[in-house]
Amino acid sequence: METAINLGKRKLAAATVLSSLLPSCGRTQGSRSQYPLHPSSLVVGYPHGGGADTLARLLADHLGRQLGHKIVVDNKPGAASNIAAESVARAAADGYTLYIGTRANAIHRAMYSHFDFDMARDFAPIGLLAKLPNVMVTSAQAPIATMSDVIALAKTHPGMVTYASTGVASDTHLLGELFQRETHTSLLHVPYRGGAAAMVDLIGGRVDLLIFSLAGALPYLRAGSIRAVAVMSQQRAPAIPDVPTVEESGVLGVDIDTWFGLMAPAGTPVEIVATLNECTNNILINREVQEAFMVQGYVAPLRPNTPETLGQLIAEETERWTAIVRERNITPR
Repeated sequence: METAINLGKRKLAAATVLSSLLPSCGRTQGSRSQYPLHPSSLVVGYPHGGGADTLARLLADHLGRQLGHKIVVDNKPGAASNIAAESVARAAADGYTLYIGTRANAIHRAMYSHFDFDMARDFAPIGLLAKLPNVMVTSAQAPIATMSDVIALAKTHPGMVTYASTGVASDTHLLGELFQRETHTSLLHVPYRGGAAAMVDLIGGRVDLLIFSLAGALPYLRAGSIRAVAVMSQQRAPAIPDVPTVEESGVLGVDIDTWFGLMAPAGTPVEIVATLNECTNNILINREVQEAFMVQGYVAPLRPNTPETLGQLIAEETERWTAIVRERNITPR
């Protein structure tokens, strides 16, 4: 019998083939040379195999087919993806260096003062790529099954219940801090360098909880090695429809998805930005691509999906999460 993971891989492969049948966005015309003329790089601030990397490789293949030139994924992990962001901010504004930005970049000034870039000043938004629900999970052997169990245990043993994250100031860390604030609990944060090590320790029972991307958690949920407590989103996730949301579990104010946005260095010609936005939207609205997203837990953005809407999201996220970072006294380690 075909496994769910193998089925997911087949759907992703089918979507890749289908992308070659989508109408091409064509080449950008203007005073500059036609774009693109050679391969581009898509920089990702996280290691190979994570949620951002999975999305980047899917996008790079489809977008490369649309543009007629290969797009190479360039992983540059470190400092909550801000090493990668700074490298792109300093790159030539010619459309050949692209970047997948996340919430971590919106709060970098509150965390890493030595990084000299500003999201509003140094980047040209292209469009929102996807949203990804996060899920609170525990080991399948842990005596925790519901959100009520988590809160009761945390209040009975304040500061003793551990929760892992994929790194300081990652979405999974910030959601954990927000969860503690809204539930009036105190958990012990255990940051890891990426999700793989955190998941190993969760399965082994060395940490109690992990707030993780749904895309990263799905293989382990399907294998039965971990248990989902709640989806930290406004709606239930189609990939795990029986798991309640945090609001359904009685916790308000922490139903926040991770987001991924496509960006380029500031000063990238507007006609190139428009071409990339058009190509991206051509891919995202395709039914087969959306099915591939569902297999991995991603949710395609609603239209209109414009550079302006992504820019507005970044501004709102910067204000909101910078305040939380300062309130919770989150500092890099």
